Amino acid sequence: MVHHFSYYLIQLYIPCIMLVVVSWVSFWLDKDAVPARVSLGVTTLLTMTTQASGINSKLPPVSYIKAVDVWIGVCLAFIFGALLEYAVVNYYGRKEFLRNQEKSKKMNRMEDCACPGDRPALRLDLSSYRKKTWSPRLPAWFSIIGKTKELSRKVDLISRITFPTLFTAFLSESIAFNFFLKSGMESL
Repeated sequence: MVHHFSYYLIQLYIPCIMLVVVSWVSFWLDKDAVPARVSLGVTTLLTMTTQASGINSKLPPVSYIKAVDVWIGVCLAFIFGALLEYAVVNYYGRKEFLRNQEKSKKMNRMEDCACPGDRPALRLDLSSYRKKTWSPRLPAWFSIIGKTKELSRKVDLISRITFPTLFTAFLSESIAFNFFLKSGMESL
């Protein structure tokens, strides 16, 4: 039993963990680095698929779902999720780019206007009328996310935290499941 587990540990589990972690590198790449992020996502997804087919070819075909199938499925889901995350980042990044271009066009039209410049601009100070509301204190990384105005950047920042956290939770659950499964088998 130990011999088989060490084989799968070296041939499957560690390479899959490494592929999932490599797919997270795209969260730290610039959102405008389209070729780098897409090629990283597609390459890790294809490598994971090749890894899955290689392992499944060595196992006997059965009609039920094996633990290896669940492991590979979850790793594929994390890698595919990282690729989808970039699609969301790219979508919002393009919307922000178009919005900024529209603003700059409006500013250029305002500069072309022949308005009299000798009158001061009239501005109302509404700060005293705003209600001060209580807001709960958030962790420090939430304040970093709140400082940026670009939604595409916020998605990347949130992904840097949530993907590793969720995968770590999955790893710990898998280890606990294997531990209890082995302890249950020994009692038989």
